[in-house]
Amino acid sequence: MSIRRIIPALTLAAGLGLGQAASAQDAAGPSLADLGRDQALTAAFETMAKGHEIPAWVREGMVTTPSQKVSFDGSDYLAMTGCKQHDCAANQIAMLYAPDRGEAYGVLSVHDGKGAELLTWLNIGGNAESIDGRTILYAALTGSLANHPEAFDYPAE
Repeated sequence: MSIRRIIPALTLAAGLGLGQAASAQDAAGPSLADLGRDQALTAAFETMAKGHEIPAWVREGMVTTPSQKVSFDGSDYLAMTGCKQHDCAANQIAMLYAPDRGEAYGVLSVHDGKGAELLTWLNIGGNAESIDGRTILYAALTGSLANHPEAFDYPAE
């Protein structure tokens, strides 16, 4: 097969994949890209972040991913992530958002350049979010949630 035949086929396949990704994002709900535009999401974020210093990149042009549906303790959440543009490896944020209740939990990850990662947990109390929520949030930061979504579904017992 010639290279001229392969390139159009790859272009078509890539285009179909992007269409599927857009449909999945629309089905999941808002993402961190909607901060400032979605009033309920923004209010939940502000409540979650209260008392913490949130870097400017979170509100100004962060790179985001589509949200993913997860559940723990009998409740459904949207897991969403974002990172500092051109510095994703060192500056990330993940959030669990329950649109029906306006609740949000999060983690901010900042690397110091010497191998240490500083995690700031946002709105984590002593309920199910303190164990299952932290697990899902960190999995969202590392990419495990995106790669193995079924492994992070914790139904109520």
